[in-house]
Amino acid sequence: MSVYRRPDPIPRPRADVPTASQPLQAVRTESDDLSSLVARKIFTAISAGHFAEGSILPNEHALGETLGVSRTALREAIKGLSSKGMLETRRRRGTQVTDRSQWTLVDGEVINWSRKDGDGRISEELWQGLKLVMPEIARLAAANPLRTRLGSAGVVGTLAIATLLTEIARLANNRFLTSLASISLINLVRDDRPFLDACFSALPEDVIESLRRSVIAGDGDGAARAMGAVFGAAHYSAAVADRAPA
Repeated sequence: MSVYRRPDPIPRPRADVPTASQPLQAVRTESDDLSSLVARKIFTAISAGHFAEGSILPNEHALGETLGVSRTALREAIKGLSSKGMLETRRRRGTQVTDRSQWTLVDGEVINWSRKDGDGRISEELWQGLKLVMPEIARLAAANPLRTRLGSAGVVGTLAIATLLTEIARLANNRFLTSLASISLINLVRDDRPFLDACFSALPEDVIESLRRSVIAGDGDGAARAMGAVFGAAHYSAAVADRAPA
């Protein structure tokens, strides 16, 4: 008597590299928690233009199948991206990609995702943003009665300079400017220290001391000028040149 044997199931093919038609793939295990990793994968696909602004994402079932995750993890990821202004979920319509102008890009998690996905512009763009806002932050800090508590003299080294700048940002007494400056500086110190070292390497100690004294003295204009010197174009250009490929 012959015995019937069920044929082995045919494994579904799994692409290792996302394509234009399939920008998402099953999530691999990494150090990030699952919902954050799922959010990062969706963010990367959106940022790369695979899901255009105003478009509707695939439904939960399709997304969950593609990413190989549960509905719970997917919903947490969608919720996280919605809180960053990137997605908007509406009943009977689905989850829509919002206009890029609504995205919260100065966010530690978003910056980290962009770095992990190879966006080489992050440090330069953070520096450019700091260069624009830090003089005004110094001016505001000089008007804060608590300015006399600013760090002591003799600030030397990248970490010490970044710490002083963060303290000045807190003294500005403007939550949004403080958040922008602090998040940018913390990310540069933690994730691209060589870039920041190059930016501050040629910075004379007296420039930093002038900034510190101006803030403590309540000299808003002097503090703004000194901060402008800290973020001078020559320092930024040197940092970019050091990173340029041979």
